[in-house]
Amino acid sequence: MKDILSPPLGPVAGSGSGVPLRNNFLAVPMAGIMKTLLALVLGFAMAAPSRAATEDAPPVKDGKAAKIACVGDSITGGFGVTKGMSWPDQISKLLGGICEVRNFGVGGSYLLGYQSTDAFKNAKSFNPDVVVIMLGTNDVRPLAWKNSKPNFVPDYTSMIKQFAELPSRPRLFICYPPVITEPDGSEENILELIPLMDEVAKRTEVGIIDVHGAFKGKGELIPDKIHPNDVGQTLIAATVHNVLTGKSAAKDK
Repeated sequence: MKDILSPPLGPVAGSGSGVPLRNNFLAVPMAGIMKTLLALVLGFAMAAPSRAATEDAPPVKDGKAAKIACVGDSITGGFGVTKGMSWPDQISKLLGGICEVRNFGVGGSYLLGYQSTDAFKNAKSFNPDVVVIMLGTNDVRPLAWKNSKPNFVPDYTSMIKQFAELPSRPRLFICYPPVITEPDGSEENILELIPLMDEVAKRTEVGIIDVHGAFKGKGELIPDKIHPNDVGQTLIAATVHNVLTGKSAAKDK
């Protein structure tokens, strides 16, 4: 059974799993052997999956610098919270300032629309070692969900593929969005969204971070029913930090 709070195993679907080796070298001259080996190595390198798919250890280790891209909407951007209290800001502090953490959150973003933003281009240009994506809150809004739902899996898969093909071969994680307490059907749509995200993770073998589960029974942390407050952002940061480091943020304080 897949552990949704653990870094994934295996190759990223769509980015290739390497070129199969065949025992045919004896029938090829030495020059041919070298060409064949070079082709195999280059082919494997071009098809190499992201490190999210090939490492089991936490992606952020004590004392080791890493570039972390935080991708998302206004929740990631820190809408309505005190300056310096967005979850990317808090992740940076929890990691002791060793890692370079950048916030690529864009308010009002839908999954597909985000991929046309400058923030998405900048996140890729950052060439991160780790990418944490939290999108979907705007997609599940009542007027949007009927349009977002049919293509949600391929749209998310496309985004992940673009990150996975970066030279840094980043480790990738996608987050279930926080709970929406507004009684308009959005929360019910999130419950439809989560299995789609599971399908995305299955296809791409990225990690899943259960931010949604972290907010169950904590509606008071979402005063406007959509955007977590300072304490809610701290909860997101602690949840993400736990996955990235394999440690409890509370123990690290």
